[in-house]
Amino acid sequence: MNSEPESAFPSYQVGTFALVRHQDDVLLVRPYQLLLPGGPQSLPGALVDIQHSGLGVVETALRRLLLSQLSISVSEFWLVGSHTLRTPGPDGQAIPRLNLIFGTDYCSGILNPQPLGFKSAIWVPRSQLMERVPEWLSAALFELEKVVPPPGPRGGSVPARRHRAFSLAPLRER
Repeated sequence: MNSEPESAFPSYQVGTFALVRHQDDVLLVRPYQLLLPGGPQSLPGALVDIQHSGLGVVETALRRLLLSQLSISVSEFWLVGSHTLRTPGPDGQAIPRLNLIFGTDYCSGILNPQPLGFKSAIWVPRSQLMERVPEWLSAALFELEKVVPPPGPRGGSVPARRHRAFSLAPLRER
C-alpha cells in the first residue's frame, strides 16, 4: 500500500502537435496560450488529458482539434519529432513535458481559425522557415520530408517508409 497522498496535479504532461503541410507551405498558428517554446507562432496542438488517459487515441483528438478549431481535415499522421521541456506548475514546481509532433498533409477545408482557440492561423512558405526557427521545428520539417516527400508536380506523394509511429490502425491499412 502506498502511504503517499496522490497529487492533484500530474507528475508530467504530454503535448501533441500537428505539423500540417500544404504543397510547400506549413501551417502556423498564434494560440492564446503558448505550449511550444520559440516565439509567438506555434503549431496547432494541445496537452493530453492525462487524468482521462486511455479513453482515446491522441491522433484522433488532434484530428478533431484541427477540424473544430481550424476547419481543415488532414491525411494520416506520422511521428516526426519530439522534445522535452519543463513548465512551471501551479505550485511553483517544474513539471516535465514531452511534446510529440505529428506530420501530416492538408486534405480539405478552408482555413478558418476559431476565436476561442487561436488568435490567427496562416500558411507560411517553407522557404521562409529555414532560418530563425526553433531547432525542434526545423528537425520536424526535415523528418517530415524524409518520411513523406512533398507532392510532386502531378500532386501525388509516395511515403519513403510504411511504418507508423503510435498507430493503432488495423493491419489491413499497413
